[in-house]
Amino acid sequence: MRVAGVPVAFALLALFMVGCFTVGRNFASAPVTQIEKGVTTKAEIKQWFGDQFRTGLDDGYESWTYIYSSGTGFSQTNSKDLYIIFNKDGTVRSYAYNSNGLD
Repeated sequence: MRVAGVPVAFALLALFMVGCFTVGRNFASAPVTQIEKGVTTKAEIKQWFGDQFRTGLDDGYESWTYIYSSGTGFSQTNSKDLYIIFNKDGTVRSYAYNSNGLD
């Protein structure tokens, strides 16, 4: 089968490769500099970054992950992620922030 003289499989492949994608929800990265281990609370994190993408456990400690990634089939993927582990008292135990320019 052909569409405008182009095989359908090729047309679908081309459409897929130029399509846009987004994973997660964009979040403000400026507040990352305000995070203090043993001081910043879950409520503050929620206020600054909104709802987390994923919740989990890391060696028995609650963890929250924020992820945002976007791109197209022909462009570099832009992404950022914030991973936070909380102490049992609800303060930040540790965190890691990574970005490839999406600040």
